[in-house]
Amino acid sequence: MNIYLKELRDYRKSLIFWSLAIVAFLLSAMSKYQGYAKSGTSINDFVSSMPAGIGAVLGFKGLDLQSAGGFFAMCVLYLAVMLGVHAVLLGSGIISKEETDKTIEFLCTKPASRTHILFFKLLAALTAIMILNLVTLVSSIVTLPLFSEGPSINGDILFLMPSVFFIQLWFLLIGFLFATVARRPRWAGMTSASVLLATFIISAVVDISGKVSFLKYATPFKYFDAKTIYAEHAYDIWYIVFTLVAAAIMIAGSRYAYQKKDFSV
Repeated sequence: MNIYLKELRDYRKSLIFWSLAIVAFLLSAMSKYQGYAKSGTSINDFVSSMPAGIGAVLGFKGLDLQSAGGFFAMCVLYLAVMLGVHAVLLGSGIISKEETDKTIEFLCTKPASRTHILFFKLLAALTAIMILNLVTLVSSIVTLPLFSEGPSINGDILFLMPSVFFIQLWFLLIGFLFATVARRPRWAGMTSASVLLATFIISAVVDISGKVSFLKYATPFKYFDAKTIYAEHAYDIWYIVFTLVAAAIMIAGSRYAYQKKDFSV
């Protein structure tokens, strides 16, 4: 538990920074929504004039942006990317920092096995992403009514936020796995972030082109696509099952790699 509490203390400033960034994003996005609503300008007419590729990349393809719920569903894509970046950097950093800071030798001399160390670091990382997800949820519920005069969309917010958590979980464990496997700890974060960027680009390509729909299986952003979940008001249970199975495999792989790892000291 000392490892768990120390990691949470080490990352508390990061959590505060990211929380403020989330609140700032929500205030900025919803102020734009309110501006369009008060001016009488149709957001749907504005975005329909844009090329389809831009609509796919920006996340508003197929959404009714005139409604607060549709606009928030678009914002969920950006929230997923932001929280995904946090998760992937956290997952890789919480492991590799022991080597880059030259503290791994000290940690391993303590009466704690590598499995013990890995478990409590993972537990701390999971706690951190859940806290940030909860902050995002509460901030959304508090912020959106300030800019929307229509009916409450709290139900939509509550329904969409688990999709963000699943994306966070994917990238946390990808970063975690890469950090345990990488021989050079400084490369773990860069490689993990590159995977996130690649999967986001694949998601956009799938939306732009109808000929490569098979690529949706290669990106978590399509497993938990906010606009699809919002439109159908349902999650695909198979993607959830696949995510949980993949999570178990990545955790097992991380444990195996960490047990065999030759640390850089």
